Amino acid sequence: MTALDPNTPVLSDIETPALVVDGTLLAANIERMAAAARRAGVALRPHAKTHKSPDIARRQLRVGAVGIACATIREAEDMIAAGIPDALITSPVVGGDKVRRLVELHRRSAVMLTVDHPSQVDDISAALGSNDMPLALLVDVDIGQARTGVTSAEECLALARHIQAAPRLRFVGLQGYAGHVQHIIAAQERRQAVHEAGAVLRACADRLKADGLAPTVISGSGTGASTFDLDGGCYTELQVGSYVFMDADYGRLRERDGAPLPYENALFVLATVISINRAGQVTVDAGTKALAVNGPPPDIIIGVPGGSSYTFAGDEHGTIRLPPSAAAPTLGSHVLIGATHCDPTVNLHDGYHVASGDGMLAYWPIVGRYRSTTPQAPLKRAAFPASR
Repeated sequence: MTALDPNTPVLSDIETPALVVDGTLLAANIERMAAAARRAGVALRPHAKTHKSPDIARRQLRVGAVGIACATIREAEDMIAAGIPDALITSPVVGGDKVRRLVELHRRSAVMLTVDHPSQVDDISAALGSNDMPLALLVDVDIGQARTGVTSAEECLALARHIQAAPRLRFVGLQGYAGHVQHIIAAQERRQAVHEAGAVLRACADRLKADGLAPTVISGSGTGASTFDLDGGCYTELQVGSYVFMDADYGRLRERDGAPLPYENALFVLATVISINRAGQVTVDAGTKALAVNGPPPDIIIGVPGGSSYTFAGDEHGTIRLPPSAAAPTLGSHVLIGATHCDPTVNLHDGYHVASGDGMLAYWPIVGRYRSTTPQAPLKRAAFPASR
């Protein structure tokens, strides 16, 4: 549990709502996952879609990560621009502008890409120039989420062959992400789902090997599945993300012994109490524009009596229900609210206020958020009839 005090002087001047990170717990989470991967002899490629922070990516690389994973071309561009090397883009890159940007990125830094259709391969190959180094591609395999990926071992083999035959491309391996597995609460049920997903990926790898195309990289997994995938799974590298922060959803998961996952909640939204007029309730200035809504209600609220509960009350508001007879926080005081779902909560903010144990505060920007790269024509002033 964090030792942060929402009303400590170091947080007092921050405009709320704002993201606050416990730097001590963040560092412990990063090291704990890195140590687990080292013990298992599996490479770590943390997913930057969780934190979108070059500062956090550097800390992950510093303790042994082989590179990072990025969900979008924008994330990869911004991470590489900040000096973060070796990015795997985990979603297909489709469309002329994005393919052009991918090629430009490949010319500046080490990049790998996942594909799940021959036309994607053809478009990327055609965009590369004769002097370009070969671009490494992974075949994305649907291992149960039904989102992206090839859907059979034969389709996987055909696409791998297509990559190998394409100019300026090289097949290096497979990606299999079981997003449907990550949030299964009971450990035994989650373990069984991990095994079933892995079996699909192994079948693809075996079919490729039999054809002389044995994958050198098998990338995937996630925070919820990582314990089982590190324990004899089929992956050569793990794309874990949420372990750095944790959230209300991951907080419900259990290990084999019934204990929670071995990572601490390090991410919070700092909010201000703005109304105290109702008995047993206060209102804060953090609503759906500060906290993602696609997760369970926040399970941690610091700065109010134990047993309090948070409810969304609109775009800019949340209400905190207090236990009977509990003393209400004062008007203008601060509270720290644990994240509902960390990834989309991060995407709502521009940066992190990172508090360390010695009372120091740093600001780390958030990058890789959606923004248009299409040049916009100047707006024409509408012609209105002269008033009479």
